[in-house]
Amino acid sequence: MMKVLDELWQGGHEILDIYYPEEISLGEEEWSVDVYQDEINELYHLNWTWTVTSKRQLEIDGEKEDDLPDWIVVVEEPFSDEVVCKSIEGWLRDRGYKFGIKMVSLEQARGSGLVKALREMDIESEKRDAVPMEKVMKELRKK
Repeated sequence: MMKVLDELWQGGHEILDIYYPEEISLGEEEWSVDVYQDEINELYHLNWTWTVTSKRQLEIDGEKEDDLPDWIVVVEEPFSDEVVCKSIEGWLRDRGYKFGIKMVSLEQARGSGLVKALREMDIESEKRDAVPMEKVMKELRKK
């Protein structure tokens, strides 16, 4: 990812637009969001770029901060867009980058990774090709 960040900085990017698809209430104490940054996702072939999670959520999940991958950022604050932006800016700063971060809505975002895949999915076709749960359960009982 550092190579892509270097390329973006050298290409004149000073502000990185980020977004997340989860719906979380402002002030939530136990939370986690997958943060997307389209240029990084596309250049690095990622489904999402970072995960920001609260320390309380980490405790609930039974995870230890020292065991987490580098792209997971742990914070001790209640949920807000400002907290997510600040945590990503801190992650970047800790690695020597001076990017600013701007939160955009999911609707405003171009979409990449899993968000792009979901947008491109033909839901109606998926519904037509789906096997009803009753039929699946009936077949399982036969075996």
